Amino acid sequence: MHIKQPIRIIFTLLAILFSVQLVNAISQGAVSGLGIYPRTLNGLAGIIFAPWIHHSWQHLLSNAAPLAVLAFITLQQGLKRFILVYLFISIVAGSAVWVFAFDGYHAGASTMVFGLIAYILSNAIFSRNIFNLILAIIICFLYAGVIYSLTQFIPGVSWSSHFFGFIAGLIAGKVFNSAPQKHP
Repeated sequence: MHIKQPIRIIFTLLAILFSVQLVNAISQGAVSGLGIYPRTLNGLAGIIFAPWIHHSWQHLLSNAAPLAVLAFITLQQGLKRFILVYLFISIVAGSAVWVFAFDGYHAGASTMVFGLIAYILSNAIFSRNIFNLILAIIICFLYAGVIYSLTQFIPGVSWSSHFFGFIAGLIAGKVFNSAPQKHP
């Protein structure tokens, strides 16, 4: 994939995120109500919408740069792969949050940030490709603090979204392994 197409896709992704946050800010947080609210019928819609919703500008800004970097890396495997991985992480992690998380609205692209980090690591393990392994080592180095945060419970932060995003990303790395399949 050429560098221009992933950059256009990332700018589009970020434009949508910032537009949703602008509407959320103007509506004084009404969009936040579309996040995942565990074990409620209304909260089911959040499984799809939650990664696009942020509770504040600071929340969005803390997710935007890592999401852009990780999306760029994942887009190198192709747009179709990126969309499949993104949907897989969103649905698997969101469903787990809906079932297991504490009450409250869970939202934010951090589910995808944790999911894409884990996807890149898992993909490297299962593909056994030297480039993917080197990339995974770099990601571990760059995002060590993010990964370490899985051991922390911070008030007002959805640990379950981070945790289940990470788990979904690990599974996605196995499911969407980029290694060529051996045919008998």
